[in-house]
Amino acid sequence: TQLQSHQSHAHLPRTDPVAAAREIVVAQDGSGDTRSISEALVMAVDGDTILVRPGTYAESLIITKDITLRGVDRNKVILDGGFELENGVRILETDGVVVENMTARNYTGNGFYWTGVEGYHGRYLTAYRNGDYGIYAFDSVRGQFDNSYASGSPDAGFYIGQCFPCDAAILDVVSEHNGLGY
Repeated sequence: TQLQSHQSHAHLPRTDPVAAAREIVVAQDGSGDTRSISEALVMAVDGDTILVRPGTYAESLIITKDITLRGVDRNKVILDGGFELENGVRILETDGVVVENMTARNYTGNGFYWTGVEGYHGRYLTAYRNGDYGIYAFDSVRGQFDNSYASGSPDAGFYIGQCFPCDAAILDVVSEHNGLGY
């Protein structure tokens, strides 16, 4: 089943590197700024958007900057752990990170994972066949998961916990064939 994707629009690159955010394009065919999402994360600074073009990316990403990570089509931008990599996307102690419009599958841990953050947003995400949780926020507050799908996790498809007050929302999502739904 094809899931609805959020339509992404290209942004103009910044002309003043200090004044405005820029867009870093990842394309496996070499038509972007880099072929690797991990390399784009190294290039990025707070406020940037990393736009990922279609492809299957065998990467485990760690985000430590306030950025937006956006796929162009959630059904065609696939992070695949090959049942060897731990997490698809892990956001560590950086606030305001948005991850949207992509799929994470076959990770030994989690598909999408925020930990120790304030202000997070995961939208138009698909997580399936991961070893722990699908879409997961731990010790994180003021967040939202929406328009997303999680399936095939031995624990919960969606998890928000170890936060007080969590001040979080889960909206317009589907969680099925997991150990727990939410």
